[in-house]
Amino acid sequence: MITEAGDAAMSENSSPAVRIMIGGGPAVLARPAGALLVDDRGGPFHRGVLADLGHTPDQLRHLTALGFDPYRYAAPAERVPTLAVRLWLDQLAVSGPVIDGAAELTVDQERRLVAAIHPTGAADRLVVDVDGIPTLAPGLPVQLAPGTSPALHSFDRAAGVLLAELVRRGPEAGEAAAALVDVLNRGGGPTGVLALLDRLDPALLAPVDALVEAPIEAIRAFAAFRRATEHGAGPLCFGDELVHGRLAATVADSWIVAGGGDHALATAEALLTGNPAARVTVVAASVGAAAVNTARYVELRRRHVATDGGDGRLEFRTGAGPGPMTVTGTGRYVEGGVEAEGYAASIGRARTLPFAVGKLARWAWERRGQVTGSLLFDSDRQYLGYRLHFAAEGLAHRVDVTGAASWFLPAEVFPAELARQVELMGERAVPPESGSAPTDLGPVAEQAARLATARQRGAVRETRTMPECWA
Repeated sequence: MITEAGDAAMSENSSPAVRIMIGGGPAVLARPAGALLVDDRGGPFHRGVLADLGHTPDQLRHLTALGFDPYRYAAPAERVPTLAVRLWLDQLAVSGPVIDGAAELTVDQERRLVAAIHPTGAADRLVVDVDGIPTLAPGLPVQLAPGTSPALHSFDRAAGVLLAELVRRGPEAGEAAAALVDVLNRGGGPTGVLALLDRLDPALLAPVDALVEAPIEAIRAFAAFRRATEHGAGPLCFGDELVHGRLAATVADSWIVAGGGDHALATAEALLTGNPAARVTVVAASVGAAAVNTARYVELRRRHVATDGGDGRLEFRTGAGPGPMTVTGTGRYVEGGVEAEGYAASIGRARTLPFAVGKLARWAWERRGQVTGSLLFDSDRQYLGYRLHFAAEGLAHRVDVTGAASWFLPAEVFPAELARQVELMGERAVPPESGSAPTDLGPVAEQAARLATARQRGAVRETRTMPECWA
């Protein structure tokens, strides 16, 4: 291990290659024996503002077999304290070599796979040669802007998909493609692209099917989000910013929380507990089946929903999902027939490559190589995560991704149909009646433990398609 200031240049005195896991949380149970763990402890168990999980010991009882006894910290029907989980995860982390920080994978000038480690609070970074297949557990991906989708999670992604479709259509769409490239090169952004589309002859985009319409609608949503950012008088944020304490709940007293999953409920709870004056409206097509079965949902209704005997500071508006952002002339946000000073989006998460492999992906693509992916299962056909393959210039590198992130197959690599199959597999593997989603504490810990066991037994199975038992 060496101190390094340049970009992936290595010294002859570098230490032997190390096995490495980047990211932890409950997925730390997948760490290979002796592997270096690099984790900035940035998840909800370490940086979250909520005192309790959304689950009871009865709902987490299976974790006893993995070393965490929830009944030590709460009665069977009470919520488990977040601090108890934090202590358990910290004990797991320090059971082997660990660095508090972040890391990125790349290929150095000598064509070796290396990890550039950025220790928290340090000016210099460390660079280590990587031994074997590195493991990533980056946690949940970033949240989505209202009106967008997991596959079209950013303006650049939506514009790129639109351009690729126009190019695929051949000469008849050539004029539209060339004009789009010009706007993007000039930094036109969502507004510039929409202005171009308004000027174009509609025949140049024909047929306007889902392959063209979906990215255009996403670009409209990004434009609306940007306008709301500019014209909204109050805070516009993602739910994670409130749950992780990066934004104070007191910056506004009336809030819209967009989304119906447990993360939306956690956002509402962060607002209600962090600001005694807050009034919150959750707007969603419906409250998710798993979320309804959490202790968090029951407690929120009992304490804050008027019809359940609460103080009336929480209301649910269901029936129609949140759409693109809308702002009134006075700068208030509007959703579901409700106006509020603040808006927190918790509608879903992006299907995107983990940050730690961003440089590795660019290395492959810039050399006209490939980034491909496959699914990992054990001998019992239990899902363990996905594997990324980076190939260019005669080199091939592999990276395994497990934990919460493994349920969001990157749209840059995996087809939409396979991503949907993985989503449905998760719903079957973790029934919503349990109160958990596949990305929650219990399922992630169990998945990680299975991955560790499968590796020890040489029983990790790699496939490009969904096994028949899950199809």
